[in-house]
Amino acid sequence: MTMNASGPISLGGSVIGQSIQYEIYETTSNLITLNDPKVRALAQVPSGAIVMPQNFYGKTYTQFFTITTSQVNFNLLTYLNANGWDPLARADVTIAPGVYIYSNSTGTPGMVISGLFKKGVKITNNGFIVGMGGRGGNGTAGVGGAGLPGGLALSVSSAVTINNTSGTIGGGGGGGGGGAGYTAICPCTGSSTTYVGGGGGGGRTGLVNSLNGTGFGAGNQGTSLSGGTGGAGQPPATASGAGGNGGNWGSNGGNGGGSALSGAAGGAGGAAGAAITGNTNITWEGFGTRLGAIS
Repeated sequence: MTMNASGPISLGGSVIGQSIQYEIYETTSNLITLNDPKVRALAQVPSGAIVMPQNFYGKTYTQFFTITTSQVNFNLLTYLNANGWDPLARADVTIAPGVYIYSNSTGTPGMVISGLFKKGVKITNNGFIVGMGGRGGNGTAGVGGAGLPGGLALSVSSAVTINNTSGTIGGGGGGGGGGAGYTAICPCTGSSTTYVGGGGGGGRTGLVNSLNGTGFGAGNQGTSLSGGTGGAGQPPATASGAGGNGGNWGSNGGNGGGSALSGAAGGAGGAAGAAITGNTNITWEGFGTRLGAIS
């Protein structure tokens, strides 16, 4: 509900849009004064004189929260309940610049918005909401191992307003594929020599690095700054391939290199994690940077 934009405003009573008491408590049984914290929250006047009725026109009972430290596997409702949110209030949440909302597993979204928000919820993202990067594939003496997919950044199943004008929402990068290799067999003795491909790099991620693939040269882990580079294949270059690079947020990992001598293919790069699921529940005030599938 929202207070009327003009006309009479009363401290008590049960008239929707007119009664301050009913806007805050949805009942007439609570005695209130203009100096009550919840009344000041509705007026958005934390101290000093409140002007009746002007300070209440068009207002919704709202509580404001600012997230200033990075959060892993973040559930919005859990956070609000732990930080004194009144379920009868609209929640207005700002993610500060430089803050990461991220995941430590590709099976868990970086952020989940679900549950009941009776008067609505708004997110202003000035930081990063990102999924976990996928693991790089292993280099082998045959066909290279596939890179693994990145994880989801944001899962939404409740109505929410999001302003992402100055923020980034990105699915975890896919892991790079592992390089292919070759096994040479001596026709005289029957002995064999293996040439192993390079490991794939981990996909770009949040504040927990994504794992690299192993191989002759191991790939590099993915970080919050970039996907990891693939590792080198075992010389000579015709025998084995390098690992693929891990993908950026919202991008597939690179394929591993093949072996010219054996004809074996490098591993496929992992698929990018999605940026958002549940987009139909979102009212966008600003798109900003969104990397990955939106559905």
